Amino acid sequence: MDVLSLLKQQGSARLTEVAEHLGLTRQGALRHLEALQASGLVEVTQAQPTGPGRPVHVYRLTAAAGDAFPSGHRQLAVELVDFMESTELERFFALRAERLEREYAGRLAGLDFKERVRELARLTREGGHMTEVVERTDGSLQLRHCNCPIQDVAALAGHPCRQEQILYERLLGATVERSTWAGSGDPTCTYDITNNTDERKELG
Repeated sequence: MDVLSLLKQQGSARLTEVAEHLGLTRQGALRHLEALQASGLVEVTQAQPTGPGRPVHVYRLTAAAGDAFPSGHRQLAVELVDFMESTELERFFALRAERLEREYAGRLAGLDFKERVRELARLTREGGHMTEVVERTDGSLQLRHCNCPIQDVAALAGHPCRQEQILYERLLGATVERSTWAGSGDPTCTYDITNNTDERKELG
């Protein structure tokens, strides 16, 4: 599942990237990929290298791989959006965010900023997201969601994402902005996180 999650998050990966992600040799990673190819979950194409050299193999998920990820909720979610008025949906997801805040707050208490972000990522994974924490070159952090459990509702109504963003800001005490969105065709939903405490220290 680690390989499938990587390919779902990135869209594609080279053998070296898969090996690094799994902590294996190239040969070990290749055995995993060949098994997934034999199962019809992964396909391989060739791409030109960025520098001199021969074309490299690039691995992607097949259409059949979608069945490997939790998705049974999606038809029900679409029916929910069709049935409920916009104001009802907004209230529902606001109440959901309040419940999650009460549940998560105690588990984040006492942690420093980076620890809070990483623990929040772990908690969202428990809730159905495939979430990774990305540390950018400037030191800022991102939460990157894949396989969002409420993606279809978000694409139709937008309410879940707004409430999710507000929830993350309250829990982290940070500015949170969405820079990619699965609803627009991107494979991930990415939230950029700015630590407001650090900004106040710099200004002081």
